[in-house]
Amino acid sequence: MGWEPEEVTEHEYDEQGRLVRSVTTREPEWDDEERGWMLALAAHRASLCPHCGRPLSVCADPESEGQWTVPPPRRCFATTALRAMAPEYKDSPQPEALLLHAERR
Repeated sequence: MGWEPEEVTEHEYDEQGRLVRSVTTREPEWDDEERGWMLALAAHRASLCPHCGRPLSVCADPESEGQWTVPPPRRCFATTALRAMAPEYKDSPQPEALLLHAERR
């Protein structure tokens, strides 16, 4: 899921056909476009609140103070089932290495 920079090798020969020099060049992995994308991603991430993940311009706007509500929490029933099952494996060898997963019936 990526790409390999292109590599080109040029050979130089003397009058007798002997190899005198070989130069390999490789295209840069980070060109201007890739750097631009990564800088844009860094700027986007820096604009987000580290607590709620919303844009700081929204959640830290003084004018939005008092305009937020917190609904009741929702339960993840898959995690509930996993946590309920985990104690059954606590005495198995290296229980922390077990990869428990939940499947919906």
